[in-house]
Amino acid sequence: MDAARASEILGLGQNATSDELVKAHREMLDKYAEDESKCGEVERAYDVLLMKSFNRRTKGDTVDKTVKYADVVPPIDRLAAAMPAWTKEAGSALPPAPRFSAPSQASLSQTGALFGAIAVVTLVQGFAQPQGMDNPTGLEIAAALGATVWFMNKKRVSLGRSAALAFGFLLVGSLFGGAVQEWLRVDIVPFAGISSPSTIVSEFGILALFFAAACFD
Repeated sequence: MDAARASEILGLGQNATSDELVKAHREMLDKYAEDESKCGEVERAYDVLLMKSFNRRTKGDTVDKTVKYADVVPPIDRLAAAMPAWTKEAGSALPPAPRFSAPSQASLSQTGALFGAIAVVTLVQGFAQPQGMDNPTGLEIAAALGATVWFMNKKRVSLGRSAALAFGFLLVGSLFGGAVQEWLRVDIVPFAGISSPSTIVSEFGILALFFAAACFD
């Protein structure tokens, strides 16, 4: 079978793209699904046109750039292959990213009760501070950090990874809390009786640590 006949069988022009070839091949197989003889003819036509495109490429002729060949290495793979060995070793030495794991009902109850208590203490301290005074909530944050590491250790997470995750989540929560404080400006206009910026930031930090302790390892 020559290329002209193959193109005729698949209903394609002489300059059909690879996408058109694949689409026509699929449509013809669906059309003649009950006719084994016709399906065989469609397969042979597809092979002829695919081989024609491959032969043109090996000769250096211009072919459709969208055709994917097994011996064509994607740019990202070429870049990775060209990287020095030490960069690959450094990348493999990095700790794995935090993994989400759905907590059990018992675990969620325990973490919720403990972090809820810490959040309430922080909130009460914020209510008690007069406007213009902003005492840091270091003790509450330290307790939340310790609780996070403890709960992660219960899930068999190493001490180093537990501490790293705890500080990472605390940083994210504090940054978010800082953004909320910049929007609310409770130091200027108290919000629900709270005029302490550190209370707002700490509450979001504690919330982030709760999620870390309950749902990540």
